[in-house]
Amino acid sequence: MKKNDGFSLIEVVIAITILAILAMPILGYFTNAAVSTSNGKGTQKANMAAQSVTEELGSCTSFEQIESKLIAATGSAWTVDLLEDKKSELTKKVSVDGTVYQAKVLLDYDYSRTKADGSETDSKYNDYASPKLKEVYSPENVVMTETDQTETAAGNLQYTNPSVTVNDIKAAMTRKLFLEVTKSGGAGSELHSVKGYYEYSYGSDTYTAVLEETKLEKLENVYIFYNLLRDDIVNEPVDINLTGYNEEEAKKLHFYFVCQKDSGTKPAGYSFNITKNSFLPIENCHSEIDSLVEKTLEKRIAKITVDIYHDTETVFTDSTRLVRLQTSKGA
Repeated sequence: MKKNDGFSLIEVVIAITILAILAMPILGYFTNAAVSTSNGKGTQKANMAAQSVTEELGSCTSFEQIESKLIAATGSAWTVDLLEDKKSELTKKVSVDGTVYQAKVLLDYDYSRTKADGSETDSKYNDYASPKLKEVYSPENVVMTETDQTETAAGNLQYTNPSVTVNDIKAAMTRKLFLEVTKSGGAGSELHSVKGYYEYSYGSDTYTAVLEETKLEKLENVYIFYNLLRDDIVNEPVDINLTGYNEEEAKKLHFYFVCQKDSGTKPAGYSFNITKNSFLPIENCHSEIDSLVEKTLEKRIAKITVDIYHDTETVFTDSTRLVRLQTSKGA
């Protein structure tokens, strides 16, 4: 029998060729797996960037806050572009594990949504006016509250009319409210002095009861919370005297007369007879409780679309976008 000393050259070449043919798909598999792993990590980072943007927007209590306070905040990287009344676009650089992305956020206030029955409905609630109570107590406002001034006045007027009972005086006396507002000093050093008082009268006797007397550096509103004197009085005289104000300055002042809840029910036709400086607009003197409530149109519901792109991207299309995250927000 012939002894086999090994493989011939031809056999070796054939074996290597067969091995190479078989190895090509296996090498391709490992290459594709490595690419997929890399792409997966990139997509995961981009998703994390989109999530961080969504969480930041969700921390704002209103869309106005998103478009103004968030952008104006110290160190904020946001920029905003008001595309139209119903849409706003925000952009920001976002970094995740050393990788920087471009985030583009679209706030759409006029989107349509599909209801449970499959029909489409517009986001009409953005057109509804939201009532807001005005801020009464602030450094720019003066608040006067009537408490026991009427009782005190009746007692003092009875002192000068001892033959008349306090109840009879209360049933017959009248009153007039005086508001004296004075501005002094120049720009940057203004001082506003505000004094409010009632002048009660019974016969020829009078008594003055001060509601408030104060000074402040800036004045915008004067609030008078009053009680009804009696339910048979339908017209109350008020004298507003401004000193040191020009016409433009007077237009910025507002006076609010608010009847206190426990004071009783206003008689039909109840009103104020206001005497004032000629340049103070009569519409700046408010006598209804509704005047304390502002109704403004607000952005209340929006569809939020967060798109993430590479930091170096200059063309923003569906093909260049890495991740898109869509959600909605109500404020």
